[in-house]
Amino acid sequence: MSYLHSEKAGIVSTGVRHVGDVVVRWLPLLIVTGLWELASGWVVVETVLPPPLDVLIIAVDLVVSGQIVGDLLVSLWRIIWGLSLAIGVGVVLGVTMARVDPIEDFFGVFMSLIYPLPKTALVPLAVLWLGSGSGTAILVVFLACLLPIVLNSYNAAESVDQNLVWSAKMMGTSDRDMFRRVVVPAAIPEIITGIRQAVPIAFVALVSAELIAANRGIGYRILSYGQLGIYESMLAVIVVISLAAYVGVRGFERIERRVLVWT
Repeated sequence: MSYLHSEKAGIVSTGVRHVGDVVVRWLPLLIVTGLWELASGWVVVETVLPPPLDVLIIAVDLVVSGQIVGDLLVSLWRIIWGLSLAIGVGVVLGVTMARVDPIEDFFGVFMSLIYPLPKTALVPLAVLWLGSGSGTAILVVFLACLLPIVLNSYNAAESVDQNLVWSAKMMGTSDRDMFRRVVVPAAIPEIITGIRQAVPIAFVALVSAELIAANRGIGYRILSYGQLGIYESMLAVIVVISLAAYVGVRGFERIERRVLVWT
């Protein structure tokens, strides 16, 4: 009986901890929603800041009716392209910079110069090069995501255990195979961390670019509703892209856990 009692107590304790974790995780959102509800109509007129429930209803209607689905798909397509290019270039560049001194000397100064530069400041220049549309948005997402991926890849490759490198060399591993068989596998956890950091940055960069130079997409839709004074729909679109970003980050975290199991 004492065993059953302790087992039940353990189950209850685990359940309480789980509920506590959920409450702590969602508490900031609940606080913001509560402050939003209080501010609507009291601090700011409802026509400019509608109540959160009204905005949520409109967001659901925009998705279910398909009014925003096309723009959302366009934005996600731009994010996938920009982020994929940043991953491909950033991982190779970061790892190579860490292992090849001339490459680090050549790109190091360039990275230091563009690191503090807001990537949206390049949008007008990108418009001159690529016009207003997907090309500009993809370029901005690529540049915004590139640096965190390069830096994490560089740090990961730089901190690879030298004993692994020396052991591989003693076994006759060539410099070309060293990257593929030793450096990259050892650096994968931190490389994935850099990619995870880049995912929310991609959403921020995309919306910023679409607000300035796009004729389709979530950012363009936000700007259009704002200019027309349809603030309920404007906020609803912001809610939709925020939820899409949340799902994207959580989805990548699931992939990350599965990949890191084998590293």
